Amino acid sequence: MASEYLKWKYKDVKPDPKKEYTKKELRANWWDYNLKWVLLGIAAAVALGFLIRDIFFRTEPDYEVAIIARAIPPEETRDALKARLEEMGEDLNGDGKVVADVLVYEMGFDEEDYIDVEMAQAAVTRLTVDLSSGNVYLILSDDPEGFQRRFGALAYLDGTVADTDTDGYEAENWRDMCYRWEDCPVLRNMDLGTYSVFMDLDERQIDGQTAMEGLYVCRRGIFSEEQRDKYEDADGLWQELVAGAVKTEG
Repeated sequence: MASEYLKWKYKDVKPDPKKEYTKKELRANWWDYNLKWVLLGIAAAVALGFLIRDIFFRTEPDYEVAIIARAIPPEETRDALKARLEEMGEDLNGDGKVVADVLVYEMGFDEEDYIDVEMAQAAVTRLTVDLSSGNVYLILSDDPEGFQRRFGALAYLDGTVADTDTDGYEAENWRDMCYRWEDCPVLRNMDLGTYSVFMDLDERQIDGQTAMEGLYVCRRGIFSEEQRDKYEDADGLWQELVAGAVKTEG
């Protein structure tokens, strides 16, 4: 009965006429509903473009140098190091260019070193991937002992490698696996330009060599013939960098 009453009550009520939108209003409504999808599509296209560029158009480096430290040298110093290495290096892959990539991993190997845990974990992950894929041969580190204990990837100075079945990968012998930066005449005399710092509201220029103090230079160990083929040519740059090195304590 109630439904019949309602039908009678609203028998003269007519629905509102369907609104007619102008073209301008229709365009505005379309953007209101679809703007986020358009932006997502653009972002995906840009990401895909970068991926394609990296896969097909990226210049393959002849040398990849890893800086693994709690305090990474400033960008100006890293750029200068890259330029010096390219001047000293050779075109190993035959593409007509000498390219050296300087990869940075801001991390330490003690728990107290992890000021930013997430950033440190990300650096460890990247370093693990780069080591396993063979992207790193020359290594600059402020803690070669910690690096060797964690990854077991360093070579002794005579080119031999640690026993991988040994606990800690013979990390206690780390001094026989590296030189201090200051021990190497080629490195300590390298022109690394300057970088800017602000002290007492004044901008000062600091010699780039200052940023490298405390680092050790090492090379990756070769554990297979496949790795030997990959790193044999890169070893020439190592020999050039450590020419005339005299080990000191520390």
